[in-house]
Amino acid sequence: MGLNYYSPLKPEHNTKYDDTPRLDIADLISQGDQRVLEIGCSTGATGRLLKQKFPNMIYEGVELDESAAAIAAARLDNVIAADMERSDLAAAGIEKGAFDAVIFADVLEHLYDPWKALYTVRDFLKPDGKVIASIPNVQNIHLVLHLLKGNWSYDKYGLLDATHVRFFTMNEIIRLFNGTRYRIAQCINNIQPEFEYDGWPRDLDFGNVLLKDVTFEEAVKLYTVQYLIVARKTG
Repeated sequence: MGLNYYSPLKPEHNTKYDDTPRLDIADLISQGDQRVLEIGCSTGATGRLLKQKFPNMIYEGVELDESAAAIAAARLDNVIAADMERSDLAAAGIEKGAFDAVIFADVLEHLYDPWKALYTVRDFLKPDGKVIASIPNVQNIHLVLHLLKGNWSYDKYGLLDATHVRFFTMNEIIRLFNGTRYRIAQCINNIQPEFEYDGWPRDLDFGNVLLKDVTFEEAVKLYTVQYLIVARKTG
């Protein structure tokens, strides 16, 4: 599993209904992905973009917010207004074994049981189907430094969005997918713009905090704000 890099980053939506498509997520969908399901599709902006790019694509969504789901329904092929953790998606009209890809864009961290959610959507994927997810990185250096000062302050948006329920590092993301019978095929690190790619290992001096001999791989994890994951169904 190699590392790729993408910046700059918008880690979380900053309006109630951000109608901007997720270009980073859309880039991970190919023409061969003929049928896509997005969990937490909001207003369907990403799906609309992909349907314009691939006119024959069938794009369906599940969205908790009924107002956002109503907007998405006018753009996508099928939208279910439901809480996926409390709903029977098959009974609601989502076809099992039908999808080339299921998208969780900044969604898993908001779920009480993301393990169950990932295992549940296995039933809706084709045998060679994939999950695409974007997941905030709680190992980010700014959070680490705040934690060392005794702070874990929730905010309206971002890494400590007040509605986040679960928190992940790269190690925990690997466990999350391995434990729900997926193989991570691709990992893209959304890196903070100030990250320097040369001169590692080096010391990182943050005033009263000094990290000695930090390797490139360690630094990448510290300066990653969000991971983009492509995971293939196994077994």
